[in-house]
Amino acid sequence: MRVLLRCDSTKSQGLGHVVRCVSVGEAAHEAGWDVLAAGDVESPLGRRLLEGVAGELFPRPADASALARLAQQEGADVVHLDTYDDEGDVRGQLAEVGVLLSSMEDGSFGRRPADLAVDPSAGAELECRPDDGTLRLARGADFIPVRALVGELRAGARRPSESRGSDANVLEVVTVMGGTDARNATAAAVRMWAEAGVASHCTVVAPFGQAPETGELPQGLSLDSVEQSSDLPRLFAAADLVISGAGTTIWELAALGTPMAIIQLVENQSQNYGFAVERGMAAGLGAFGDDPEGSVQTLRGVLTDSSLRARLAGAARSIVDGAGASRIVRLWEELSVSGGGVSVRPATLSDAAQLFHWRNDPSVRAASRSTGELQWDGHVAWLERALQRPDVVLLLAEAEGLAAGTVRFDAHGDRDWEVSITLAPPARGRGIARTILNKAEERFRRDHPEATLHAVMRTSNEPSYRLFVGAGYEGGVARRETSDDGGWYRLVKAAARRP
Repeated sequence: MRVLLRCDSTKSQGLGHVVRCVSVGEAAHEAGWDVLAAGDVESPLGRRLLEGVAGELFPRPADASALARLAQQEGADVVHLDTYDDEGDVRGQLAEVGVLLSSMEDGSFGRRPADLAVDPSAGAELECRPDDGTLRLARGADFIPVRALVGELRAGARRPSESRGSDANVLEVVTVMGGTDARNATAAAVRMWAEAGVASHCTVVAPFGQAPETGELPQGLSLDSVEQSSDLPRLFAAADLVISGAGTTIWELAALGTPMAIIQLVENQSQNYGFAVERGMAAGLGAFGDDPEGSVQTLRGVLTDSSLRARLAGAARSIVDGAGASRIVRLWEELSVSGGGVSVRPATLSDAAQLFHWRNDPSVRAASRSTGELQWDGHVAWLERALQRPDVVLLLAEAEGLAAGTVRFDAHGDRDWEVSITLAPPARGRGIARTILNKAEERFRRDHPEATLHAVMRTSNEPSYRLFVGAGYEGGVARRETSDDGGWYRLVKAAARRP
């Protein structure tokens, strides 16, 4: 299998897209994939990182059709795209040459239709995403990709004081504001650290090797600088506190269990910043330039409170387990194996948005027992509970590059289960409902071979009636009422007899 990583690193974009691509590329290489890359990468470090994982680094393709030609020429099975730029109809162009699109997004930034859309923003799975025809969604902290070095350091993690020997009483602070620091936030963060006035040593990660001017430092403070390098996670792992922008670096820090104080540098970091501060995995220093005095007070509090730093580190480490890149690669493999046929799989919380849109389709509501429109928060709460319950089995169907629908089994007693099916609007009229139902039953019976299945539908829902009867269900109208619903069909399908 072969993947083409597509990302850029310019003065305005920083290194975040490249670092994420490198993380996923490392996991792909570990899984036996060939890795190539293409993009406009101005940063020398960015080029070194990509060249370290990719067999070849191509220039940025001019448009979606050029990207598709490159992918076809190089025999790619998957293009993994990580950019906020509008690249046009990438999925359509790639589909014409038989290549899957895996696309990274952060909320609405970089969002596009894809075979796999990955939003690694922690908490993304709890936000409603518009239905744009994307086949598979992977959302939330489980899909945060971090580099292999971070995983190695996490596995052998030690407390910062243990890594410094005789200097254990000296607080070690690191300041890092991204790969390019277009807003010169590094200088502001160093001033903040100096004004906090807590005895410590600060290592400044200086973009392009340009250390900020500090003047004379207060007594007990010392400072040096290092250039951006691929070994920065080692520096982070040994720090008592890292002062960072709220970009991709915070997820590496979280996986390492390194205490952090973060600054929101740009708007597309707002979701990361809010989640990290609200979940207690980082001290919030606010948006860049908003409240310098309050930021200094917050930073001083973190530097003087070792128990607070320990709580921040523990919360962060519990949220990011370091396996996100491997999960993304496994999803590529699943999608590649499905080959466009009908397949079913267990639902996850990442599927919440698709399930929400399907259930609220007017035609689905009209045929349901409850015809009211779902509300998002209630839907997410229900799905979280359902995924934990042994008496509910919820399967998602995919077919011909479409998220095709869902089949749900609800237990009623020891061996009786009610089955229901919902087709996604784009999947209707394709003649695949019977196949979806059969595939779902096959999967369900792996764990419940003795189950008797029951299907209940309104008598006005003739297509559903014909579907279940054609699948071997028997029965008829259970009752007729004078109400508007006209009555219900109740059908039954017993488990196959064993020879």
